[in-house]
Amino acid sequence: MKLLFNALRLMPTCWVFGTVSFFLISSCNFTQTKNPMLGNWYGFEEDSTYYELYVNDTLIVLHHHQIGPIGYDYAIDGNLLVVSNDAGMERIWQVSEELNDTFTLTDSLESIRYSKLELPKDFFLSIKDSLSYREFKKEFLNRYSRKNKAK
Repeated sequence: MKLLFNALRLMPTCWVFGTVSFFLISSCNFTQTKNPMLGNWYGFEEDSTYYELYVNDTLIVLHHHQIGPIGYDYAIDGNLLVVSNDAGMERIWQVSEELNDTFTLTDSLESIRYSKLELPKDFFLSIKDSLSYREFKKEFLNRYSRKNKAK
């Protein structure tokens, strides 16, 4: 009986240790690479209109001067990017990474090259604070004006 009691008393400790070990080992997937799209990017439409993309783990925000920021859910499957929104729109892009600071999205309609954009403020943090967001929007409009004049 005493042996059974000791075994039961050690069981939760073994269970916790085994569970933690399982999650640590199963999360070590060496073939999985970091998402190359994380961060802030800018690109130009065919008419040379400047816009920005802000990408976190689950959301891509397209920021266009005429329509403002619009969020899209996304998933990456190999070199395919599947983008969707609440309205039921879905688009599948092929992603090609040229360098650490550029990538291109291509589908049957168009091909768009994006370049890395280092921002002093993060969009996803700025939207949580109205003053910070106003400043972020003002900085976007300044970048928009400069980039469109340069094109």
